[in-house]
Amino acid sequence: MAHDVIVVGGGIAGCAAAERLAERGLSVLLLERGALAGGATGRNQGGLLPSPLPACGGLFAEAVAYYAQADRESEVPFRFRPHGYLLVAADEDGMDRARGHGHALAENGFPAHQIGPGELRELEPGLAPDLAGAVVVEGAHALHPVLTAAALAVRAARAGAEIRTHTMVRGLLTDSERVTGVVTDGGPLAAGAVVLAAGPWSRSLAQQAGTDVPVFGARGWLLRTAPVTGAVFRHTLMQSTWHGPVGLKRNGPPLLADVAAPAPAGGAQVVFSLQPLPSGEVVLGSSSGPALQLDDVRDGEEAVAMIAAAAARHAPVLAKTPVRAAWSGVRPMSPDGLPVVGPAPGAPGLWLLTGFGIDGMPLAPGTARLLTEYLVAGRCPAGAEPFVPERFDARGDRHD
Repeated sequence: MAHDVIVVGGGIAGCAAAERLAERGLSVLLLERGALAGGATGRNQGGLLPSPLPACGGLFAEAVAYYAQADRESEVPFRFRPHGYLLVAADEDGMDRARGHGHALAENGFPAHQIGPGELRELEPGLAPDLAGAVVVEGAHALHPVLTAAALAVRAARAGAEIRTHTMVRGLLTDSERVTGVVTDGGPLAAGAVVLAAGPWSRSLAQQAGTDVPVFGARGWLLRTAPVTGAVFRHTLMQSTWHGPVGLKRNGPPLLADVAAPAPAGGAQVVFSLQPLPSGEVVLGSSSGPALQLDDVRDGEEAVAMIAAAAARHAPVLAKTPVRAAWSGVRPMSPDGLPVVGPAPGAPGLWLLTGFGIDGMPLAPGTARLLTEYLVAGRCPAGAEPFVPERFDARGDRHD
């Protein structure tokens, strides 16, 4: 039986879209090639950090309300909670960047104020005594990303969506220029519309329909420690917050010269980040580097060492804390740092929900709603304009 919509991708964006679409009475099938949250969703720190980008402020508030309600109603609790957030600076240059970032956040509706080294040490005694200070940001939250995706999948199923995991989508069905379904290992599946929420894998699928989506992969590594002794961290800490085309030297994928450059010039870049977990463990990061082969993790040795060094510099108490795990994920990046949401140019029946970068958790609920409204009504809804795919030209450059 044909479905109204097939959603490809079982991360936070795909699960949110499946729920939103099913709530509108559409017959929805979500297909995930592995387990739910097997991509970037399940490999992030679990922080909902306010964005300084003006287009994202309202969507962040929408996500907070959405997750709070979902956590209250869900049989799968995913530990959604308010969380303190500090932009920490090791020196005066870093403090200047933190102040600028805090100013942008305040203009976007998130109060922020500067504190000095003494106040910072009072808030977080485990940090190095010679840090220059920090900016305190209001509005941040935290959650368990894998459990969140599972909870949203349950909500989608209750709304009528069908969820199939371990189902690889190999290609798209087309009739003339229109996308009419997908091809899986089990055969073809017809649909009135196909939504690609498959992160950086969305691009190769879209190209089969004769269209392109300027989304590329940036690999990020994280470390998780044992419970920390000697200090209790109470805030999400970041040396700086990444928004936009993170970790690459220009808007877009790396050039051949970047790939050819010796590490670290052509490899991973790192900023200090720390996410405390309820168990007393902390998750440390964060790196970003080009991921031309999405399953290639050869930059891990370099990135993990850089993350550990940055963590020891900012929080010396961690130096003697055992490390329990290291892992990476590939963020789907767009050239301008904003998600790509809406109909794929030149491919009727194909829709895009990808390119979230580091902001999948805070932007997925709202952008899934915008995509649903667009798909159902056939016209671009208010608030979706900054994210539409046609903002890019054929080279992936933004129209200005």
